[in-house]
Amino acid sequence: MAKKTKKKSLGKNDGGAFQEFFVWHGEKIVVGIVVVVALWFALQGLGYQTLSWQPGDLEKIASEAETAVRNNTRTAADEEIEVFDYATYAEQIKSPLLAEPYQSKSQWIPAVLGSSARTSGASYQD
Repeated sequence: MAKKTKKKSLGKNDGGAFQEFFVWHGEKIVVGIVVVVALWFALQGLGYQTLSWQPGDLEKIASEAETAVRNNTRTAADEEIEVFDYATYAEQIKSPLLAEPYQSKSQWIPAVLGSSARTSGASYQD
């Protein structure tokens, strides 16, 4: 049995041929457009101005900043800046918190929730 092949024609009166063309080749056209746009973006990116500084310039700026920090004679008192005593704050972290604000306001009733709901640990009534 011979295969039937559909004849493709792009005549003026054949509207199906135009649709069939885009069914077969539409994806290729879209990929081609995406590739062209990507190449255009890449070529536009190559035209941007390069950095105006050299690595030696960066080293010079860093050494100037380090010298300025080391030669700084200003203090927090001169600038009227409040300085926190972080050593005191660190010691306060080690002290225990009061348990009362975190205790439950309701009473624990094992009969309501069952005995398996809470089997160990301290209760809030201690």
